Amino acid sequence: MRDNYNINSFFEFLGYYPSNYTPTCPGMRSLSIYVKGVRSELQKLLEPTPFLLADDRFVISIADFSNHSHFSYYDAAILLPVSINGVQGSTYYFEYEDNHETVASGREKWGYPKKFAHISLQEQADSVRGEVSLGGESIFSVDFTFDDGLSNAAWEDYQVYPHLQVRAISEVSGPSFTQFDVIARDTSKDYELISRRFGSAAVQLGEQIGLDGQALTVAEVLGGEFSIGNFSATLENGQARIITSLI
Repeated sequence: MRDNYNINSFFEFLGYYPSNYTPTCPGMRSLSIYVKGVRSELQKLLEPTPFLLADDRFVISIADFSNHSHFSYYDAAILLPVSINGVQGSTYYFEYEDNHETVASGREKWGYPKKFAHISLQEQADSVRGEVSLGGESIFSVDFTFDDGLSNAAWEDYQVYPHLQVRAISEVSGPSFTQFDVIARDTSKDYELISRRFGSAAVQLGEQIGLDGQALTVAEVLGGEFSIGNFSATLENGQARIITSLI
């Protein structure tokens, strides 16, 4: 081995920063659509995980991190409401980003199930359209129309945070894992809201957001919110904490 080798220099090779870095994203745009699903479908999705389903509502989101202090990217996700050992929050079950380095970083550091896709978030005077696709195939899309007469009453009690993720490291030569931790992460405490508007929405889910080749059922679209705010993930709140280890 090289003399005086500093293992942290390997982050440069990986292309992303260590977990104690404090990223920021001023003026981050985010669109969150709240829908009601079918409980039996959501429970089946969670069967491979240690989580329990906490609600029959779930979230479809797209966020614009173009102003990020380290990377420029978009994030799109389906968040399911879950609990474990008395802790309730949401887990990123389907997640996509349009930057290979952020895909790798989020998966390896915190267990977010990120995959690569093309993502857009187009804002008009009275509407916002978001779309996620890959190889010419739509993964999901959302159409949001501003309506200042609407509110978030139908989802105000929904617990988006903390994010609860499984960070599992597979064995090098074996059928299982060498580490299997459930982590909690809550960047909402550092978020500074600039503006937020509510509205109605339409959702189209492709078969990739589903079970056995069938798209998840959206029983009802409750509405959505389009927010602009200053994102940051400080050492106090942005770092994940292990809440339970299964190995």
